[in-house]
Amino acid sequence: MKYRLIGENNIFEEPIEQILRNRGITNVDGFLNPSEEDVIHYSKLKNIDKAVKCLLNHLGKNSEIVVIVDSDPDGFTSAALLINYIKKVFKKDIKYVLPKRKEHGIILKKVPNEVDLLIVPDAGSGDFKEHEKLKEAGIDCIILDHHEVKEESRNAIVVNSQLSPHYSNKMLSGVGIVYKFCKALDAELEIEHADTYLDLVSIGNIADMMQMDNLETRYYAFQGLKKIKNKLLKALFKEQEYSTNGEKTIGTVAFYIVPLINAAIRVGSQEEKDQLFRALLNSDEKIPYKKRGTDKVIMEHIAKNTARLLKNLKAKQDRQRDKGVVEIEKRIADKNLLANKVLIVVVTDILDKSLTGLVANQLSRKHERPIMLLRRNKTDKKKLSGSARGYERSGIEDFKSFLEQHGELIAQGHPNAFGVKVEVSNLIELNNKLNTVLTSLPAKEFELNVDFIQKEETLKPSFIAEIHDYRHCWGGGVDEPLIAFENFTFDKKDILILGKTKKTTLKFKHKSGVEFIMWKQSEDRYNELFSEDGNYTITLVGKCSVNDYRGNKTPQVIVKDFKVVDVEQELPF
Repeated sequence: MKYRLIGENNIFEEPIEQILRNRGITNVDGFLNPSEEDVIHYSKLKNIDKAVKCLLNHLGKNSEIVVIVDSDPDGFTSAALLINYIKKVFKKDIKYVLPKRKEHGIILKKVPNEVDLLIVPDAGSGDFKEHEKLKEAGIDCIILDHHEVKEESRNAIVVNSQLSPHYSNKMLSGVGIVYKFCKALDAELEIEHADTYLDLVSIGNIADMMQMDNLETRYYAFQGLKKIKNKLLKALFKEQEYSTNGEKTIGTVAFYIVPLINAAIRVGSQEEKDQLFRALLNSDEKIPYKKRGTDKVIMEHIAKNTARLLKNLKAKQDRQRDKGVVEIEKRIADKNLLANKVLIVVVTDILDKSLTGLVANQLSRKHERPIMLLRRNKTDKKKLSGSARGYERSGIEDFKSFLEQHGELIAQGHPNAFGVKVEVSNLIELNNKLNTVLTSLPAKEFELNVDFIQKEETLKPSFIAEIHDYRHCWGGGVDEPLIAFENFTFDKKDILILGKTKKTTLKFKHKSGVEFIMWKQSEDRYNELFSEDGNYTITLVGKCSVNDYRGNKTPQVIVKDFKVVDVEQELPF
């Protein structure tokens, strides 16, 4: 285990301020207390006035309006916000088109007949051919997006923060752009209704992993979590109350709410995805539910029913993911793919398309390198498409740009999480070039970045509790602090192994009253490291926490890694 101190070791002076400075945050008070002063006016978004005029024109004519729902949580929350707003303010029902699989942007064959206006939230900026065909058919198109695109369409009204030089926040997701559009509508209509949906803005931005050191995005995330109004979101927080400990933070949303929504989009049936979206639209319909082990069927509110459904779909997704990972790992071994600097695996026959990005994330972290999971195109076997993920310690800051620079391919999405398309004939050449280029890059030795190095003689349990009190600050690219606890002494009897199999946990009980906990350990490792009676000198690196059990609060450190420095063996006499 290696670690390095990334700042000054001011443990007892201003620890939170020091942690934030370590992350490049100089406006500490602004970060801790984002306010309305951080908001950028919607008028800074290019073309937003044209989009407002276009929508109001079509609403005035009672035109047929259709919204395309993009296939991720940001897309679902974006479309839900827009439709909820229009329905509430204009008393008009809006048709929508849900994705069948993990697909993005405008698919013309899915656009209903006799549509007058097509609105595409969180996607579509680069669908130039589709824009042209829509215009030829007399269909207006509004894009409300945040994804990078090289140029502005000439055949659609595109509101995109990346194409707006006067709008400085490039870290607002699709639902944020839709919210800004609704704020512009508010101003035009002299009403105040858009803020009703800040909870959706918060969830969408957290789900899309927007950088939460941006004060405007952070402000919206905090404001939305303060007042959860959407009925489904309320039900999801209730369903996950045990896991979240009742807390609504960037971290708890990212770990316990977003994955449920994502699972439904990835592995849910079309009927299940439609139920999810209807619930986001605040429907009050009743859904039949049969309790397990009984024949009794009850009718329950769609929000409660959907929250349970999403939890079940998450479990289903995890089973499918684990099965796919096993098959991919076998292929990696059989074809010796770890010999390559970028892990490229063709997964056509062993992984469902909807799980490609999820599995790519997992394998990238495990094998500590960038990855591309590809599948053959059904209609053109000479083409491959799939998901790519960067790896932060590979020496490549922007994997998307790196691939575009060194290979003939198409990459769309975020810098280190994007979709990719490549010709089969170009793949071997691309792999060889990547191996050559990356061999010349200096290897990054894995080490943990720690904010403080804590010595045993100065440890105060209150320090652990103080860091824990700021847990709402972390997430969205602002890493939770790691602390190194150097050369701490534990008696063998205070080093415990708890639980069995996957739930096996190591617990180190320190004389200060602080407990050090490490999840998912093995009994074999415990027996190997702690076979002798006596005193163990151990260095541990972990995150600060507090265990609250029936009102009894115990400072804890959730250990990320540790090493045994020395053993003072107990003498038999």
